Amino acid sequence: MKNYSKEIILSPEDLKEAIDYCSDVQWEDVYQDYNLFDLQRHDVKEYDGLGFAKRLQEYSGKPDCVGFYYLKYIPGAFTRVHQDHESSMTIVTLIDSKDLLGGDAIVRHEYEAREGGRPATMKCCRNKNENEKPPYGQEMILDVLPMEVGESLVYGNDLSHGVSLVHEGQRTVLVTWFR
Repeated sequence: MKNYSKEIILSPEDLKEAIDYCSDVQWEDVYQDYNLFDLQRHDVKEYDGLGFAKRLQEYSGKPDCVGFYYLKYIPGAFTRVHQDHESSMTIVTLIDSKDLLGGDAIVRHEYEAREGGRPATMKCCRNKNENEKPPYGQEMILDVLPMEVGESLVYGNDLSHGVSLVHEGQRTVLVTWFR
């Protein structure tokens, strides 16, 4: 069921460089940008000399970086659940989190049959059709993925994911897409 991983990819020095980089950038206010809502964004146009960018590229094992940007989630911000069709690997690294309430990474999983099947003694019925044909294979399970600063969420283009509504505080992430 799990088609993602949470890992520490950046060294403490890389993370410091990524934090320092975004502390002095021009943020763009975003009302809606595809699946992103009510947040701030900064696109990194030139990243050849950045050690943290090199580390992420090496980790990906992919030849092309097709997206490299920071997102700052503030109260009211969220990301609609979607898939990243333009990349084959996405790495989202939590750069900073201050007094955050909400703003968690979320993923959607498929409901899968249990090993050994469904026990005959367990009730299973929302309607007659589901009793005869359970909703296996449907993406209906939402999972909240708490992250620590410096941790990266790595996934492919088949993972349905988003960010829950930020109620308080802020969350800054570095998003990199590879193909």
